[in-house]
Order: sequence, then C-alpha cells, then structure tokens
Amino acid sequence: MYVSNIYLNNYRNYKKLDLQLSPGISVFQGANGQGKSNFLESIYNLCFGRPFRNLKESDLVYRDAPYYYLRGSIYLQQRSYKVEVGYEKKKKRKIIKIDGRIDRSNTFSGRCPIVFFVPEDLELIRRGPEERRKFLDREISQISPLYGDYLSRYKRVIYQKNRALKQKRLSKETLKNLIKAWNAQIVYFGSRILQTRAHFISIWNKFASHNFGLLFENEHQIEISYNNFLRKKPLPEKLSEIESLFGFEITAKEDEEYSRGFSLVGPHRDDLSFLIDGYDAKRFASHGQQRSAIIALKAAQIQYYHQKNEKPLFILDDIFSELDESRRQQCFALFSNAEQILLSITKKEKYLDPIFDNFSCSSFFHVNNGIITEIRENGDNRTCY
Repeated sequence: MYVSNIYLNNYRNYKKLDLQLSPGISVFQGANGQGKSNFLESIYNLCFGRPFRNLKESDLVYRDAPYYYLRGSIYLQQRSYKVEVGYEKKKKRKIIKIDGRIDRSNTFSGRCPIVFFVPEDLELIRRGPEERRKFLDREISQISPLYGDYLSRYKRVIYQKNRALKQKRLSKETLKNLIKAWNAQIVYFGSRILQTRAHFISIWNKFASHNFGLLFENEHQIEISYNNFLRKKPLPEKLSEIESLFGFEITAKEDEEYSRGFSLVGPHRDDLSFLIDGYDAKRFASHGQQRSAIIALKAAQIQYYHQKNEKPLFILDDIFSELDESRRQQCFALFSNAEQILLSITKKEKYLDPIFDNFSCSSFFHVNNGIITEIRENGDNRTCY
C-alpha cells in the first residue's frame, strides 16, 4: 500500500497543501511545532476516517475556518482509490467518500495496512496499563472495524453502569435489575473484545519473539503476554467458553460493585506485559532492552500485514531523536517489508544516508509553519501548495 498524493485544506496548521508522494521513502525535516506530525496524522485520518490521537474533530480545523477537507489517492491491493474526508464545524458533520460515493459505514477502515510509530510507543512498557490498553485498541481497531464497534458499545454500557452505581438514586433491587441487563451486554461485547485481543497478541508475540532474538543474537528472549482480567493464560479459543467464564466472574462481583460504586470486571481492566528472559521488562529490563522490545513489536505489526500479501505503509514520527545508534540500526532493519515509508526528523544527520542507499526512490521535504517544500538534488526546489 502507498499514498500517491494528498491534498489538505484547512487541516491543523495547513491552510492548503497539495503533495505528490511515491513508493519508497519520503523524509520530512523541520523544527518542532512546524507541522510534521500534523501532516503524518492527516494520512492516518484519510485512511481510517478518524484522528490518530484522541482529538476532537473541531480541533483539527485550521484556526477559524468553517471546515477541513482531505483528499488522497491510495494504492491498495493493486487498485487506486480516491478517498475524501471532510468535517463541517458548524453542523458537526463528518463525511467520508470513496471514489466519489459517500461511505457512511467507513468500509475503507480496516483495509489499510499502516504501522504508525511515535515516540510515546517507545515508552509503552514503562507507562501504565491504561496506555497499553489504548495502544492495543488503536492498533486492533485499524485492522478490525468490528472490534472498534464492539469496543465503542462496550464502553457505552460500562459508562451507563458506572454512572448508576455512583449515583445510587434507585433502590438496590431496581438497580440490580438494571445491572443484570447491562451485564448481559458487557459479557456479549466484552467477550468478543477479549477473544480478538488474544488473537492478535498471539500473532504479534510470535513475530516479536523472532525479531527480538535476531536483535540480540538469541541471547535474550521476549514474550508479549495478555494479562486478561479472567487470569486465563491462554484464554479459551471458543467464544462460548469465554462468555461462560465472564458471566460467572461478573455475577460473583455484583455485590462488591454495588458497595464500591464502579465496575470491577471486564476488559477495561486488562493489561499487556512484556517478559524478557521470563522477567517483567518493566521492572528488570534496561531502558535499551525495553525500547528494543517495542521495535520488535512494531516489526511484528509490519510482518503481520506482509503475511497478508500486502506491503504496509510505515510512518515514523520523529522516532530517531529518541534512539541511540544501535536502536536506529534496529529500526532500519524494519524497512524492507514496507511499501512506503514516511519519516519525520528535526534535522538531517549522516546516519540517515544508509536509509536512502537502500531505496531506489527517495524524496526529501522541508516543513516550515505549515508549508512543505520538496528539496531536489538539482536545486530546483518546489513548494507544495
């Protein structure tokens, strides 16, 4: 997969931008705060119909403009698609079009093999469980839109249940009847979330284990483990068995949930753990080992897509400034399975030269205050409007 061109109008700090891209590697250089991340995230929004980060749509609109509009040509599965994404601020309305037709169900989401690598990902092991859940949900939702739907419905029911538990305006008997109905939905959607998470973590773990062994010449081993609230390793493969275990657990906690005023059972309490040589990487691994583990995981995501006979788009947003020389080289090794690489940097360094040498097609762009200029070897630079 690759993006051949992208047009931005009133998006973040871009008043207007029309940029041509090619397969291979494109580097975007500029100081912090000039719009590198905004541009890269616009590609994610175009492909998935939603912002990469948890931002309000209105916050994506340029200054006091009434709307934003994105348009791009995406080459996927040997076919080119014209994709348009627009948001109207006043009406709070978002429209997605594929080849000129309105796509109300956002069917394009889930088909785009994209791996997005940001500096926060490097600290994933050191952060709290909520951040790891967000990572899981973001990455799986872009592969499986159905998972995203389950997750949205699950969160809505959990919110309703927690609000009722905190208020306690109803009698205990009435509240219990309501909670029984909510719990049935929580078990239904939650079990499917559990099953999907376990499936993808298992796949990523196999690839990441191999990758980590290569990075450390098999001196160290890694395991990415799914710490589900049911405390089952491995989780049962049959959905009916997961639902049965979930139902038993949530029924057993009803009285405690009522007394404590919030939901105690469900995938919103899950976590992801990284074990290096059998020990918790968060507590016992060096900072460098932790970062290598994340690089191995990112490589696993790329390999998963490649296994599906589609080379992915790999986006790295200012990653290299966070890495030492050995980790940079590890990142370089990931590139071979990507169709297109979009890389942002604050300044051009000599360590980037081997990257360009490995690709027959490479482009270099300078980003300054929402304006992107293509820097050409012959000096005939071109500002993209």
